Amino acid sequence: MPRQFKVTVNGREYDVSVLELTAGQPAPSAAPAVAAAAPQAGGSAPSAAAAAPAAAAGAPAGDGDVVAGMGGTVVEVNVKVGQAVAVGDRLIVMEAMKMKTPVIATRAGQVTRVLVAAGDPVEGGQPLLTIA
Repeated sequence: MPRQFKVTVNGREYDVSVLELTAGQPAPSAAPAVAAAAPQAGGSAPSAAAAAPAAAAGAPAGDGDVVAGMGGTVVEVNVKVGQAVAVGDRLIVMEAMKMKTPVIATRAGQVTRVLVAAGDPVEGGQPLLTIA
């Protein structure tokens, strides 16, 4: 069941709906869990580009692709091509605004492509790797 929060960013208030993925256990500290955000009265609506980021400089995300939930820099790549992963495994660590965020596997399978390396800048929605 999604939980509702009010968040203020740069003086603008947003209602945010967050879905907890694991009941009874703390979620990874910065896992992308924001389901929706809408500005409060007096704020302007986010642009379509901010609401639905496009893949950067490459083909759009396909089935099995794990995409960046935000723009930032890749700090760590914790998997290799051919490696088996389970749901909940840490795949990549990204950094944005001095905050490190793990990218966690949402499906089990085998890594078939790794499209980024440590130090690479990425945009939100950009494919990072593929799990088949």
